[in-house]
Amino acid sequence: MGTNGIRRLNRYREIVSLLVKHGFGYIVQEVGLTDNLTMKDRLIADFKQGNSQEMGYRLRHLLEELGPTFIKLGQLLSIRSDLLPVEVIRELELLQDDVNQVPINEIKGKIQLELGRAVEEVFDCFHETPAGAASIGQVHEAKLPSGPRVMVKVQRPKIKETVYADLEILKDLSKMMENHYDWAEHYHITDLMNELAESIKTELDYMEEGRNTETIQFQFQNHTGIKVPEIYWDYTTAEILTMERLDGIKITEVQQLNLTQEEKRHVADLLIESFVTQILREGFFHGDPHPGNIFYIPETKQIGFIDLGQIGRLSSRKRYDVTTLMIGLMNEDTDLIVKAMYRLTYVPTSVDDKRFYDDIDRVSNKFSHTTLGEWDFGLTINELFSIAHNHQIYIPTDFMMLGKTLITLEGIIRDIDPSLNLLELAKPYSQQLLMERFNPVKFGKRLLNDAEDLTKSVTKIPGQIEEVLQKTSEGDLKVKISVHELEDIFAKIDRLSNKISFSVTLLAFSIVVLGLIVGATFGTNTILTSIHALEVGFIIAFLMFLWIIYSIIKTGRF
Repeated sequence: MGTNGIRRLNRYREIVSLLVKHGFGYIVQEVGLTDNLTMKDRLIADFKQGNSQEMGYRLRHLLEELGPTFIKLGQLLSIRSDLLPVEVIRELELLQDDVNQVPINEIKGKIQLELGRAVEEVFDCFHETPAGAASIGQVHEAKLPSGPRVMVKVQRPKIKETVYADLEILKDLSKMMENHYDWAEHYHITDLMNELAESIKTELDYMEEGRNTETIQFQFQNHTGIKVPEIYWDYTTAEILTMERLDGIKITEVQQLNLTQEEKRHVADLLIESFVTQILREGFFHGDPHPGNIFYIPETKQIGFIDLGQIGRLSSRKRYDVTTLMIGLMNEDTDLIVKAMYRLTYVPTSVDDKRFYDDIDRVSNKFSHTTLGEWDFGLTINELFSIAHNHQIYIPTDFMMLGKTLITLEGIIRDIDPSLNLLELAKPYSQQLLMERFNPVKFGKRLLNDAEDLTKSVTKIPGQIEEVLQKTSEGDLKVKISVHELEDIFAKIDRLSNKISFSVTLLAFSIVVLGLIVGATFGTNTILTSIHALEVGFIIAFLMFLWIIYSIIKTGRF
């Protein structure tokens, strides 16, 4: 076994031991990982399940102790309200990314390795005490020779090796879970792990975060109320990120400034406008807008965004559907809400359309008697996700991330001023989007695009029909059938074959009876009649007939 294999095996044992330590030993046992436990671990294993709150508490501490990869996993799961109880979600939202500081000599060595010069040569001033230490990177204040004050994010040494090894283990574990749990297969746990892997790999590339920051900056280049830090590319690599320092306070600390009601409304309006622009106009939005990543700059009365490693993306079609959903919610239009939900999720063919519509209509009616200013938007979104879950409709992660972002935004606005309401503030923007949707130029362009797509589809039909007929005539036609459909087909074949067997058996028995009647009527004295062969044959045939009928009934497929 090579060095990587040994390291991976040791990490497996560490993960399994921590699972047991935090009360998740039953998972270890069921997926077949007990061989990775030491005798001591097996003796102290506790295979009992607690309530949701206790489970969430233990899960949070387990993930924190397992390290950066698993903390990111917990953060990803915290947006999956369709998978976990609300008590567990609340605990996962408390996941702390604070870890021990990296020694300053290692940080300086990393900077020299990446930038090719000693820290003293790169910066006029470099604060050795970090401004923040997270599981992937550590941030230090500095000053460039040209004068600007900056924040320098330095990636932890050897963090990539640890994360990449953990991601491989998580992929293995997700496959084991899908093999042992139906719910894991239904919710595409392997796909979820793949999304996590891509997300973390992106976060490990600081060049990508720099490009994300510039993209958001470009969205607001002409907006004086929104500030995104400048990236200094000459001092940035895949593992070093140098950006402009924003002098402000966390957005949740605004209430400590004794602002007037009008000033608070202005801050909330800036937040709403910024996310309407990011989500519904550009389709490129801050995927982790917790209060620590959003600043308020009192001197300039600006909103500032930092830490743009995690980004949400929406195609133009999805932006259209999200707008449809928002308009449907605000106008209590069940038809629009259902249409948008169907387009934004993966709906199985087995879904009961009428029941789903009625459940959505129930939510719509529930909030129709609530004034817009008192409407709990977060509760509404969670109700929609819960209904989708109950109907086994799969919600893609990007849609879940969007929902989580809007719920977080609603919470921030309430912290600024409890009397402010997200939907009430957003209504003018939704009306503007509605007007834009039916703008003759844009409406005509959308119709033209749809017509082009339809034309392409129609022109392909003759060729597709010809191909199907050709393959049919040559015996090469292949049909894809799901496992569930295959089981139904086999069941129908069994029923058909059992009915044929029953008919043939009944026919054979009838022939035997007929032969007995003929023999009795026209028979002569032979050796066969002397030993009662016909009677014996009748009894044997009758018993075989009963046995075949019993076997067919026993299968339950008749």
